[in-house]
Amino acid sequence: MVTVLMATYRGKQYLEQQLDTILAQTVPVRILISDDGSDDGTREMLENYAGWYPEQVFLHHRTQHTGGAAGNFFVLMQEALKKEKNEYIFFSDQDDVWENNKVSVMLHRMKVLEKGLGKQCPILLYSDMEVVDEDLYEISPSFAAYTHQDPDRSSFAELLVENQVTGGASMINRALLTHCAMEPEICCMHDWWIALIASAFGRIIYLDEPLLLYRQHTGNVVGGSSRSHYITNRVKHLTAQRQVLYDTCKQAEVFLTIYNDQLTETQKRLVSLFAGLPSANWFTRRYLILRYHFLKSGLLRNLGVLLII
Repeated sequence: MVTVLMATYRGKQYLEQQLDTILAQTVPVRILISDDGSDDGTREMLENYAGWYPEQVFLHHRTQHTGGAAGNFFVLMQEALKKEKNEYIFFSDQDDVWENNKVSVMLHRMKVLEKGLGKQCPILLYSDMEVVDEDLYEISPSFAAYTHQDPDRSSFAELLVENQVTGGASMINRALLTHCAMEPEICCMHDWWIALIASAFGRIIYLDEPLLLYRQHTGNVVGGSSRSHYITNRVKHLTAQRQVLYDTCKQAEVFLTIYNDQLTETQKRLVSLFAGLPSANWFTRRYLILRYHFLKSGLLRNLGVLLII
């Protein structure tokens, strides 16, 4: 069974269009939705869809707010894990638009991978995206090209410092779901956490094909940006960027605590060194970054890391 997890919060403006494109997939899917206390009519819209499509749209009712998209998605993963029929999990933002063959293309590739690697291998599969504006006019045909990221950067060391995986473009198999459903104490974002687990214990595969429209607008929680915007933003907020990098180190420390018994000695050493960067001296921090390739994609990003660490 294919299940789409959707976390919503004040998303009424674009939600209907996204739900319609998921329901129009060439492969039947179930949509499990968790709303985080919206007060803009989002919840009423979701209840309407659940009534119109009782076999496909399901609302997970909660009494407490998670306070963010990451926590909301972890709640959904825990719910999905309870049903053994949930073999394949897709993640959906509330404001994108899916191509109607997105699920079929990715599902076919996932089954081919499982045939070769085995269904017990945790697999994360994600695709490229077309970047569009609020009205779906194209900004860039490729999210990877637009953000100057390298999808081939999926090694464990590289993912400790920078996430390449966008949740809304991703699917995972049940083997990976069983590893990552529980929410960690510290997590920068759910898709980053899932990517770390997949890199450590399974496989990450990238599809060089845009299978959805990634909408850029002022309400994005996390969004892509051009190179010029990236540079300007980093220069203006150096202190905040340093804190983001240190939060990444804290995430690695939590990862090591949870998965210490399952990691190889090499992986333990990498996580330990990265997590310890904030407590090292000026010279050691930069030596470790270069020695163990704790680097981001692109020269400018890495110059920024060496500047602020």
